[in-house]
Order: sequence, then structure tokens, then C-alpha cells
Amino acid sequence: IKMDGLACSLIYEDGVLQTAVTRGDGRVGEDVTSNVRTIENVPMKLRAAPERRAFLHGRTEVRGEIVMYKDDFAELNKQREKEGKPAFMNPRNLAAGTIRQLDPKLVAERPLHFLAYDLIRDDPSEVPTYSEAYDIVRDLGISANKEASVFLSINEVMTFVDIWDTKRHDLRFNTDGLV
Repeated sequence: IKMDGLACSLIYEDGVLQTAVTRGDGRVGEDVTSNVRTIENVPMKLRAAPERRAFLHGRTEVRGEIVMYKDDFAELNKQREKEGKPAFMNPRNLAAGTIRQLDPKLVAERPLHFLAYDLIRDDPSEVPTYSEAYDIVRDLGISANKEASVFLSINEVMTFVDIWDTKRHDLRFNTDGLV
């Protein structure tokens, strides 16, 4: 499921968060480290899962999306309405605008979440499949989309597509399709 959020990479050196960058213009991203550090589910240190100790050494890049859940978005807009302020347009733009704020305190006040979808290491053999990447990031203490699945036939893929065409509206976050 392609999450409708702000693409972000978390870069850990020896298991410690060093940098968080957006995709930017596709070539050069924006450094948003101080703001991403305020997102509750982003660990400052990777969890030392025994079978994943290799990922606590060297550079580990976790790619994902910063999203705002639909319920949180609705609650923020209710509060703004009470205060006589205009409503925000959509969760994706609010998440993107929030993460680019100059004041990390404002960012900390907004309910943002990071959900991983990929894991990059200098040695690609350490992460042989996307399925393994999802397992590893979870073992390291990082949230990932729970609906990611592995299929062995195109018929299984198409069944998944058909189910999620409607079911995606029940997810906590907005989507823009499947990847």
C-alpha cells in the first residue's frame, strides 16, 4: 500500500540516528533531522535485537513515509474550527508542511508517524528482499506498514489489488494506491 505522506530517509550510524532527509526535488533532499527527532515513533537508537546486531554497525538507511492518521487530522481540524481558524486541506500536506517548520516544538505538538517501507545497507546482500527489510526494521524498533504482503502468483497479487481497492479507505492513513 502506497502511503500518502512525506517521503523521508532516516540515516543511522552505528545504530544512532544521525540525519533525517526528505526526498526534496528528487536529487537533493532537505535536512529535517531536528523535526523528525520529535516524532514519537522514530527511535533515536536502533533496538539491539540479537539476530540483527549487524545493523547496529555502519550505515543503515531506513526509508519511509511521515504520515498523519486520518482521525488525528480530523481532531486537529475540529480544534481549529473551535478557535475560528481555517481547516487544514489534507493530512499529507499538513504532515509535509509540519516537518518543514523551523520550530521543532510545533512539530512535536502534531501527531505525526513514521512508517518504514525500505532498508538500505552498503552491502545489499544484508537485505535480500523487501519482505526481509520489513522484518528487519520491525526488529530494530521501527514501525512499518502492517499490510505489506508476499505473494507467489499474479492471481494472489490481483486478489490483493481488488481487496484493497475498497478496503484502503478503512486504513488509519490515506493512500495513493499500491506499489
